[in-house]
Amino acid sequence: MRRVGGVYFILGCILPLLVGCSLYSNALFLPREQSAEKDFEEKKYHSAITKFEYLSINHPDPQKRQAFLMKKGLSLYLLRSYHEAEKAFRDYIALYPNGMYKAESEAYLTKIEALRSEKERNYVLQREQMKGDVQLLTQMLERDPYNAQVHYDLANKLWELGKYNEAAQHYLKAGEIDAALKETELLKNRLMINGKGDTVPITPELQKELDREKNPVVIFDVHSYYQRGKRDYLGASKSYQTVAGKVRNQSKNTIQKISISVNFYNLQHDILDTQSYYVGTMGPQEVRAFLVKGQNYDNLYNMDHFECVPSFQ
Repeated sequence: MRRVGGVYFILGCILPLLVGCSLYSNALFLPREQSAEKDFEEKKYHSAITKFEYLSINHPDPQKRQAFLMKKGLSLYLLRSYHEAEKAFRDYIALYPNGMYKAESEAYLTKIEALRSEKERNYVLQREQMKGDVQLLTQMLERDPYNAQVHYDLANKLWELGKYNEAAQHYLKAGEIDAALKETELLKNRLMINGKGDTVPITPELQKELDREKNPVVIFDVHSYYQRGKRDYLGASKSYQTVAGKVRNQSKNTIQKISISVNFYNLQHDILDTQSYYVGTMGPQEVRAFLVKGQNYDNLYNMDHFECVPSFQ
């Protein structure tokens, strides 16, 4: 090691190595980039969002990270997920206050605000129209109280206004007058008999509760990372793609024999590996962590994405 102008000559050897490492790191992310862009071009925005999010966090090139975060926001916007798109654009501005896509992010935020204002105006107008319809239908029933169709139409308007108990009464009355109305899909989806034998409306809150009981096991806070093998702790090679997350029993009941299966896929959506984690029995609202390692593959970097699938008894 010798000095040249006060600088050690060894720097001339290290710099090419650093450049080579950077190029290698970028090359490892190339399949993910191509896959994300392909999904975006084919309008598979749900899949593209997941990939752009990963790339915006993990890609070694800071300029590309900006582009991927912007593409994530644009994908959400095109899906009309305006709340999530707004968050993505605001995250971009917060992370990159002088970023190359700042003006574009601000333009989309302006569009989202305009759409929100228009939606609110339309909502107010629609509710006023529905209130007028309710008044008119109520007057019709005063003149003709046994008109099943008017009871049915009034129930629909009351339901849209969020007056579910009143709507249920008119649905039941319509069914009493005209038995054929009881068999409509709309009535079957809006009324049910509870445990006491009473007919009750399936309000949005009740529907959420029914959905929770139907799909009680929820997986969340999922992330993945590469991990070295135990025998290679001094080296740089990576042996596993590890997936970690949490599972919640959102039911009011105890769930038994809960398992989490993690499927690892390549770019063509072929399964490269499947690993399972046995959670066991969970009480109501209980949360537990899980972790699996994908290890059956020819090349670790062929793994492009994964999915977590719960099962239970």
